[in-house]
Amino acid sequence: MKSYLLVPKESIETQARVGVRGTTRGERQLQRSTALRFVGAERAAEALQQLGLRSATLPGARPSVSEPSGGKRGRRGKGGRVVRVAATPIPGPVSEMTGTEAGSYRYMPLIGATMAHFYSDKAERSARGELSRDFEFIPDVVPLSFPGPVAGETGPRNRGMASLAEREWPAECGVPLAHAQGIRGAGVMLGILDTGIDADHPEHASKVVQFRYVSLFPNSPHTPARDVRGFDPDGHGTHVAGIAAGVHHGVAPEVDLYVASVIESETIRTSLGRVAAGMEWLLHQFSRPENAMRPAVVNMSLGFPVQCPTGIGEADYRLNLRALQTMIRRLLDSNVLPVVAAGNSGPNTVGYPAGFPEALAIGAVDFDRKVASFSASGVVGKRSVPDVMGYGVNIYSSTERRCNNQAFYERMSGTSMAAPYVAGIAALYRCRAPDLTALEVKDLIMSNTVKLKRSPGHRTGKGLAVYR
Repeated sequence: MKSYLLVPKESIETQARVGVRGTTRGERQLQRSTALRFVGAERAAEALQQLGLRSATLPGARPSVSEPSGGKRGRRGKGGRVVRVAATPIPGPVSEMTGTEAGSYRYMPLIGATMAHFYSDKAERSARGELSRDFEFIPDVVPLSFPGPVAGETGPRNRGMASLAEREWPAECGVPLAHAQGIRGAGVMLGILDTGIDADHPEHASKVVQFRYVSLFPNSPHTPARDVRGFDPDGHGTHVAGIAAGVHHGVAPEVDLYVASVIESETIRTSLGRVAAGMEWLLHQFSRPENAMRPAVVNMSLGFPVQCPTGIGEADYRLNLRALQTMIRRLLDSNVLPVVAAGNSGPNTVGYPAGFPEALAIGAVDFDRKVASFSASGVVGKRSVPDVMGYGVNIYSSTERRCNNQAFYERMSGTSMAAPYVAGIAALYRCRAPDLTALEVKDLIMSNTVKLKRSPGHRTGKGLAVYR
């Protein structure tokens, strides 16, 4: 079996464009539009179905999406003709495979991609013959990993069984001020792609957490992605969620949480296909009619290394990177701010998506503003990474519960901890001014920082991200 992500070449090659942001009267128009800019994307799913591949799309109608006033969505064809975007219907109920199918596929319209598994070389050759002129066949074989926590720089990881008396965020970061002003993230949607979340941990149990488990084989009719009560066998995702949105320790405790479990706890690895499925689910949630006008932020602590991994072809690796960049771009196109961890391998080790200009890349400092030795930094092309820094050393947050329901907290360090701190800061800004676009919030964060002392070995971007 061979697995590929089919992405329109046009979407990979096209740079992000700022969408409609106002009317002729100057009013801000910020509805989240999920109209496919690359309207040929659905052709891959149609062709694969004709070739005998079985759809693994779960039954049910796609959520309706509010459209900007002034007509139906469309694109300009030759001669300026408007080509209407036809909604591709969701296939019917999934049925058991008979063993004779050519493969399976899942169409993901909101990121403009299709995940396909071919069970025979003949099926793959037929698909390539039909689609290779307009679509990149990106092999889903390159493992992504998340930076993971590192040992605390000022001592061992300390475990507690209770929340602290009060949040540890220093006054200089502006979090106490925001909370005193009633700015606590209400109305903002925060998406997290990680190992999951323990929805019954005291840090999160008081709110409804929308949760999607993305299986190892996310477009299989036999192991479909599904919405269940939030769980996290690793604890990393629960710690990340606690930093950004925990009721006792979170920077933005009143945000609405949307968590997709896309990383296996055993290997701390994932694949492009699983990340794509998680991102597609997030955009589905964010684009529901009741959410289409609401601001959103996504936190990602995962990525590819700069250098091609051993055993992977350079061309295939570059295709994976370009596809991931396309997905990050889709978040910005949908007015969602992507916040990503820079990595934990020290200077000159920046990976992706931190290296993409569309992402807000985060490095780590301690509470004394000292740059963490593990914080990744460097230059990718002409881009200096990270963009800003966040608190990421010995951060106290939720982790797990034992079988007797005893809840635990832990101090962890890493850019994985700094990123949700900045995602929380972004949520506070989006709460205060929900009409700002994702790009405007990114600029606001980068222009309101606390300057850091020059580090001999690390780049620190614009400084420490704070709320002002």
